[in-house]
Amino acid sequence: WILILLLLIICGAVYFFLFYPGIQVKNIVISGNDKVETQDLKETVFNNVNTGLTKSIFLVDSSKLNKEILEKFPAIEKTKINKKLPQTLMLGVIERKPVGVYCSSSCFLIDQNGVIFEPIAVPPEGVAIVRQTTEDNTVFAGERAVAQNTISAIFAIKKTLKENFQIDLKEALITSPLRLNVKTSENWQIYFNLGSDPDIDSQLVKLNLLLGGEISPESRKNLEYIDLRFKDR
Repeated sequence: WILILLLLIICGAVYFFLFYPGIQVKNIVISGNDKVETQDLKETVFNNVNTGLTKSIFLVDSSKLNKEILEKFPAIEKTKINKKLPQTLMLGVIERKPVGVYCSSSCFLIDQNGVIFEPIAVPPEGVAIVRQTTEDNTVFAGERAVAQNTISAIFAIKKTLKENFQIDLKEALITSPLRLNVKTSENWQIYFNLGSDPDIDSQLVKLNLLLGGEISPESRKNLEYIDLRFKDR
């Protein structure tokens, strides 16, 4: 009798854990999304949860679901999944914020981490365009197209030009792992060293001194380029 009772208890626990109607996922609550459609996210979550036999909330694999969402929706940077017993899944998403446009054979929005995530036909007016001649491999939405330290340098340069001199950064071309050419809205260029010596901060100090003193706004009309790659030049 003890063995039979134990077997009944185990069967009851298995039934409750897998099939009891009160713990089957019924509600999916989505928050934080703007560009990604709520219905598309709900369908992805439901398909992941529904095994065909059970939708038990206890069997939801949050890590697997998170991976699937990030792979399917490149515009999402991260997710937070919470199980609210007995029947609700809470999905909070953080979408990527564009800081520019990356163009190779096609163009994508790019975020602060150098990840491309949304294809666009024509870059918006006034948005910085990032290109590179150092990468031959085709990149896809959701992948890092530009190293994070490089994209950080580009937008530090953009901020300096705009805030200090009201000059827009028109295009950034990565010509090698150690060289960055920036084209300004005034159609002259700046050459930067992407290596650690000199670093971007020291090159920006030099740029501020040049544009704030030696190179006047009037003389910029005839300027072709500023080369900041060499420490003492």
